[in-house]
Amino acid sequence: MPERRGLRVGQWIGLAVTAVLLVGLLILPKFQSQYDLLTYTRFLVLALMAQGWNLIGGYTGYAAFGNVGFFGLGAYTTGLLMLSKLQVPFFPALFCGALLAGLIAALIGLPVLRLKGHYFAIATLGVAEAFRQIADTWDSLTQGSTGIDLPVRTEGEFFYYSALAFVVLGVLVTIALRRSKIGYAWVAIRGDQDAARMLGINTTAMKVLAFAFSAMFAAIAGGLTAYQNIHVTPGDFFKIEYTLQMIIATIIGGTGTILGPVLGAGVYQLLSNYVWTRFLELHPTVLGLIIILFIIFLPRGLMPVLTGSIEVARGRRRFRLQALLANVRAHRVT
Repeated sequence: MPERRGLRVGQWIGLAVTAVLLVGLLILPKFQSQYDLLTYTRFLVLALMAQGWNLIGGYTGYAAFGNVGFFGLGAYTTGLLMLSKLQVPFFPALFCGALLAGLIAALIGLPVLRLKGHYFAIATLGVAEAFRQIADTWDSLTQGSTGIDLPVRTEGEFFYYSALAFVVLGVLVTIALRRSKIGYAWVAIRGDQDAARMLGINTTAMKVLAFAFSAMFAAIAGGLTAYQNIHVTPGDFFKIEYTLQMIIATIIGGTGTILGPVLGAGVYQLLSNYVWTRFLELHPTVLGLIIILFIIFLPRGLMPVLTGSIEVARGRRRFRLQALLANVRAHRVT
């Protein structure tokens, strides 16, 4: 009984903290300039991309490096539908881009997800590069390297609240998937794919499903970014930096966790802005060193540290430096 009561108290505390943070995010635009609001919107878009990558890379354990391909696909599909003779409104065009990305990811995933390790990573990189080449050479549809211009919309709050709504939706979808048979199957595949197959799990179908969901998240982020940036070109929307950012954000926050990608995206954006304002010429170098330190000393990300700190504050666990060092040694690459 005391344990159940403590668990309920912990859940209520978590819900209360989440509610306070959500209210803070809802009223944030009222107190920020348009420039600062753009920074917060970028954080939310990165959180959305990291949430998607977490499904395939965090829960399923497949390090996909080609999600930027679906980011660009979502951007182009959204823009082209809005510019077509049908003049599809933004949100229907955005969802069409997400569905198309999910379908293509499922078709690509059937052969690609049979690969493992670095073979799979390189294959996904090839897929992203193929998408970029198609966008760059299909002049009749994408205008090639010149790109396309979307309708102008200047309200920064529209993009901020849209991104916030999709991040909240992403958290709810992640919770639902994690607690379903699909989520348990993903975790089993990450632990031991052969054992999962012996338990009767259709590992190919589950991996393809994770890849498709991941692509849909990236496509929504791409469509939002395209509408906000107005101009879409292959060079701007198929950059490998987008994939690296979503992977780094997930690792910083904690792979295979529900709120880790959101937390990691916030920390990454904060660090990036801080380093940019103080070390302009050395921005990539300094930011890279900070990320290396995160990976060395917090290999499981910030979420386990945060939950552990809450338990220490509630008196359910004692802080032990030896346990922290043992965790570092257990998860480092040897």
